[in-house]
Order: sequence, then structure tokens, then C-alpha cells
Amino acid sequence: MRERSLSSRTAHTVRIVRTGSSGALVRIVQRPDGTLVAVKTARNPRVPAIQQARARDTIAPYFGARLPEVLFAGHHHGSDTLITRCPSVTTLADAALRPGPTTQAAAIWTEVTEALCQVWLQSARPGFEPALATRKHTLRLERGRHGLHHAAHHLRIPIDGQHHIIVNGTDHGSLDRMLHRLAALRTPAIRVACHGDPQPRNILLDHAGQWHLVDWEWSGHHQDWRMMTSHLVGWWYVESLLAGTHGRITPTRSALALSYSSTPPAVLSRWTAPAVRAFRRMSRPAELEEDFGALAVHTAMLLFREIPKVIVEGRHHLFAPLLGEAARILDSAYSDRPHPLLEAFTHPQQTEGSLG
Repeated sequence: MRERSLSSRTAHTVRIVRTGSSGALVRIVQRPDGTLVAVKTARNPRVPAIQQARARDTIAPYFGARLPEVLFAGHHHGSDTLITRCPSVTTLADAALRPGPTTQAAAIWTEVTEALCQVWLQSARPGFEPALATRKHTLRLERGRHGLHHAAHHLRIPIDGQHHIIVNGTDHGSLDRMLHRLAALRTPAIRVACHGDPQPRNILLDHAGQWHLVDWEWSGHHQDWRMMTSHLVGWWYVESLLAGTHGRITPTRSALALSYSSTPPAVLSRWTAPAVRAFRRMSRPAELEEDFGALAVHTAMLLFREIPKVIVEGRHHLFAPLLGEAARILDSAYSDRPHPLLEAFTHPQQTEGSLG
């Protein structure tokens, strides 16, 4: 994320944000009357602006005024453009990650998570068709697979499906096995409506302490709630790895040896606890084991898909912890010892910590 100030006779740009996978540029502009608008532009968007506006409409019955109004959606000066009202320049991520007390941010995150879960319960309908899913797991996995090989090629690391992933001395099986496990996802019993990327950078906080959901590219009413839950817990873990982890890769003829140390997940519990409660409300006893396995798959996917992004940014030291933790989380779905990040989802007792 980068920011800068620009000005003209008619408006003043107060923040510029480069969004994640879509590569879109978002300018937050203050108009002469003091109001803010967000101008999102992209040359080749994965989801066109008009479709994003329609996606917003699918969840509007559940979130109402929490979704800023769309002012324009279409092509403008050769770019795909979405213009919306903007209640604030401050995201929940800003409030949670900055130095100092984060009690208010944690309370808002809890409120957001509870609201999302309530929408899942309200909108739940029997049957889930992967081909109709708003966010398709198979496409995400294919992009992740391609991104991993692109990252390895960039680092000149020889890698194929037979290479074993060795994490701090422990063999987690071959890359082919890892990819097979990522693909072996059973469908949920229900489909739900949700903002498709529910994470703190997509939540704006206004001066009155109210929260608003933005970036509706993947919003829709045919969602896997377990994938959505993975965002509620996985985002915090990814951020902790990006902020404080350094690793090393030692390739051999038959393996990738990854070495690193990471932040104990227990310190994130104040942020992940709301997701644990949501998971418990959504999963039925007979489906708990299967839902936990799906949660592990989706959480591992979040780390897996972060790899090409950090390589493009030149943060090569993050390759090892992202791939290693994805392998460890995925393995936890096949053992009686869950990864510490997900332990509370099977054993709800947990301690309060803070992101740091």
C-alpha cells in the first residue's frame, strides 16, 4: 500500500492504494465540498466495474448502508472505472496494525465477524454447486499452482511435483501430494451470501466509529462459508508472517528444505477468536471434521497464493515461511494434531493475545 497527496483545482487526492490480486488502483479523492469518493481503475480487470456494482447489489439486502453508494461504473478514458462514495480513508487494517492500543479495533472486528456470520445464517440455502460458486476453488488453486512455479523460476529454484517439502527438518511429503490435498475439497452442505473477501483492508472506519464494506469484486450469494471463515483467521496470520518472518530455502535434488521461525499463533487469538465462534455457529457436529478439513485447505490456500506476490515485491525471504506454513496447516487436516493457528477450532479454549 502506498499513499501520496495530489491536488487540482477541483479535487484533492488524499490516498492512493494498489489493491491485491486485481492490480487495480484506488484513489480516494476529496471533492471541493469536503466529501470523499473512491475512484478504482484498472486496464484489464479480472472483474469489470459493472459486474462489481452488480455484485454489491447481491449483498445489499443484508448490509444496507454498510455498503457505500456506487456513483459510476463503466469505461472512462480507456480504463475500467468504479466510483463510489467513501466514508473514510482509514481501514480496519490501519487501526489494527498501527502502534498503540487496539482495543477499539478488536471490538469492531468482532462486530464485523458477528455480522458476517449472521448473514451466513440468514442467507443459508441447501446445496452448493462448485461450478456456480462466486469464488471458485479450482480457479484459485490453478492460479496458485502457476504462481508457485513462476516464483520458483524467478528465484532459479528447480522444483517439480516429486520434490518433498521439508519444514525445519520435518518432511511434509511431496509437492504433488500437497497440491492433491488442496484440490481434494468436499463441498459444504449449504451455500451462503457474503462479501467474498472479508478482511480488514476491505473495511473502512468512519469518524463515528461505524464500519463499511468495500471492494465487492467477489461478493455473491453462492459462497462457501468455510472459505469465508479462512479469510477471517488467515489474514491475520499472513500479516504476522509478512511483518516478522525471514526464511531460507535450500534446494536439493529431491527436496526443498525450508528453514524459518514464525510468530506463535497464540498472540493472534484476540483477532482470530471471533472466527472461531463463527465457525462453531455454522458447523454441525456431524460435519465438524469435514468443515475443519475444508477450513485448513482454504487457509493454506491464502498462504500459498501469497507467494508470487512477495516474490514480485522482492521479498524473497518470505517464500520459505509461506510455503512451509501452508504445508503444515494442510497436514493438520490429516492428523490428530491441528496446526496451532487452527487448534482453537477443535479445542475452543484459548488465551487472549494481540497482533504484534
